[in-house]
Amino acid sequence: MKTPPQPKILLRNTNSSVFEKAKSLGLTDLQAKLVANRINQTEDLEYIVFPKLKNLQNPNQLYGAKKAAGIIADAIQSDGLIVLATDYDTDGVTSAWVARTALIEHFDVPESRIQQIIGERKSGYGITEEVVERILELQQSVSLVISADQGSSDEARIARLKSHGIQVCVTDHHQIPLEGVPESAVCTVNPQQPECDYDKTVAGCFVIFLVMTQVRQELIQRNVLSADSPTLKNLLMNVALGTVADSVSLQSPNNRAVVLAGLQQINQLNSPAWQAMRQLNNNNHQDFDAEFLGFQVATRINAASRVSDVTTAYRFLTAKSLEEAQYYLQQLDTDNLNRREQQNSMLLQASEIADNLYQPGRYSLAIKMQGNAGIQGIIASRIGEKYGIPTVAMTELEDGYLAGSGRGIVPNIDLREAFQSIENNRPGIFKSMGGHAGAAGCMIQQIDFEIFQEEFEAAIQKQIGEEPPYPFVETDGELQPWQLTPQLIDEINALQPFGRAWPSPCFAGKFAIDAVRVIGKTRTHLSFKLVSEHQQNINAVYFNALNDASEEIPFAVGDQIKIAFQPSLNHFMNQTTLQLRILTAQLM
Repeated sequence: MKTPPQPKILLRNTNSSVFEKAKSLGLTDLQAKLVANRINQTEDLEYIVFPKLKNLQNPNQLYGAKKAAGIIADAIQSDGLIVLATDYDTDGVTSAWVARTALIEHFDVPESRIQQIIGERKSGYGITEEVVERILELQQSVSLVISADQGSSDEARIARLKSHGIQVCVTDHHQIPLEGVPESAVCTVNPQQPECDYDKTVAGCFVIFLVMTQVRQELIQRNVLSADSPTLKNLLMNVALGTVADSVSLQSPNNRAVVLAGLQQINQLNSPAWQAMRQLNNNNHQDFDAEFLGFQVATRINAASRVSDVTTAYRFLTAKSLEEAQYYLQQLDTDNLNRREQQNSMLLQASEIADNLYQPGRYSLAIKMQGNAGIQGIIASRIGEKYGIPTVAMTELEDGYLAGSGRGIVPNIDLREAFQSIENNRPGIFKSMGGHAGAAGCMIQQIDFEIFQEEFEAAIQKQIGEEPPYPFVETDGELQPWQLTPQLIDEINALQPFGRAWPSPCFAGKFAIDAVRVIGKTRTHLSFKLVSEHQQNINAVYFNALNDASEEIPFAVGDQIKIAFQPSLNHFMNQTTLQLRILTAQLM
């Protein structure tokens, strides 16, 4: 087995102008440094550091939103079905929740007139033929289909619905295909359109939220709603969930504001779904934060579409009582455990394939394996992070096709652009493809796999240049001894929410090992007792430090190591202490 390259521990650059501006806003030296390590310009700095809903970009700048609001208002005032066609991931499920809640609870549309259709992962992304069939099979007449988190690349299927007299209003945030937005749609709202001046980093759930705020204004103008009707602010709790789950930029003032406001609502625990989540996992008695949404909630919601039935996730969010929410959350938890078992099996298979494929100097990996197509995105992430290069994981389907999910891994890589480059060189190679810069999916014929491998490598090399990528961990430097206390967490947390483009603080340090042992059910995690250069004793945990339970611990008592770590809190026996979460450790 080849040994993957050792991650390099790098120091983030500190922008001096941003540091001084951040200090002028009242931040501590450490806080100002963390900000200056993440931003290169002082523009909008106050909105980024102190996100507030009042500073949100005006929805009027979202191209097509007003037109969509009129079309949706017409449908509300009709007597036909309003069909919500959304994607199967967390962004899609929360988009469905936002649209449904707005229509029923804010606009008084009878529940019987709302039909939710969430696509199935096995059928592929978007308004698929399967989704179209489900719409055409509806017994009642359809006034309007509203897509959310999908639709921009689905002209053929939208045209088919149009031929049956069914209007489709597209709301989305994915890249626009070269041929443009779907001509057969009555309206397309997508910030990626060149005519749109709105923030292009927002998630699909945020787009449908903004559209629904415009619908509210339209209904007020038509005297359907009173001018003092409640705003849609209460919907932000699950806009926050979908935004975090979709890994959009949390450097965006808009995304930061809605996530922070949504977290405040979530932690009030007024929703049965969030009450149930609190009972299942109380987050060590801490408030839920963006990391919790991403790793504890979104993983469970995504598990439903990966191994079972996505409607379980939708029913969990829309549960009307704590008992109902607990019932569906238990199913999601079971699905997530099932997903983990399948993931572990597929990861072993993928690791073996990747070890055989990888050579120093490679720019990418494309691996073909057996298993659940719903889990391949996780596999692409884990393999890609291991080798530090963009990775596509593909699984075989029964019809001679391969379904693939890719992860960019490397900063500034655009996977969607890479796929488009492959399509330009090999027209027709994709049955379907789409996604974002950092995460994208596709479907190809099995016979084209080797061609795809070659073209993917060439496309990534073209973007990166002459020097191949390598795994690395960026840090914010070293901490002083007096900073290694539980109070450090409060100082850091003032800069939440953390996520993509606004990563959680990570620090470097040198320590001696006083004790080390294997922990966890998988026997792949390590627990350390460390001694700092200043003779401080501190505990640390290194998750997934070993490839499998049979691997020997590569560290020993007395070893000197350099680590990259994230500080966290450990609650034990009514005591709270600082604990280091190791991201990489290297013998010195």
